[in-house]
Amino acid sequence: MPIHVFVDEIKSKGFLMAAAQCRAGDVGVNRKALRSLLLPGQERLHFRSESNQRRKKILQVVRDFRLLVDLYQVGVNSHEARKRCLDAIVRDTATSAERLVIERDDSTYEHDRRCLREAARRFGCYDTLRWDVLAAKSDPLLWIPDAVAWSWVRGGEWKKSVATFCQVKVP
Repeated sequence: MPIHVFVDEIKSKGFLMAAAQCRAGDVGVNRKALRSLLLPGQERLHFRSESNQRRKKILQVVRDFRLLVDLYQVGVNSHEARKRCLDAIVRDTATSAERLVIERDDSTYEHDRRCLREAARRFGCYDTLRWDVLAAKSDPLLWIPDAVAWSWVRGGEWKKSVATFCQVKVP
């Protein structure tokens, strides 16, 4: 079954991109489950802004999705690090993904589009992989890599709580 991949990054302690893989058939139900976690007036879940109690609840919902999240880490935050991670994500999902969604960062928007276009050509999926660069509130599934990346970098119990469905990949 084809997958959709949702990507966000965290820029503390170097640079980490998290790429959450969701089976295409599960996208709708997972979006609905995440939207149900929004508090009144909230447009999106942003892990760093949530209380620890809410973080635990969100991670429990995400664990129930039975996703796989690939983690790509580089020691420094730079355009080159971002490019390496985006290239690796396209490389690793070129044969299985039908859609790739990157959380939009206005400061890197054009850079990301160029990197994705080049990587899709290089890895032979330019005509088969649809990709988008979207604001976080546009797709609830972008909240998953945000939560996982935050937890991973935070370490300790937070990292342990996501480690069972994460794998570290080489960018």
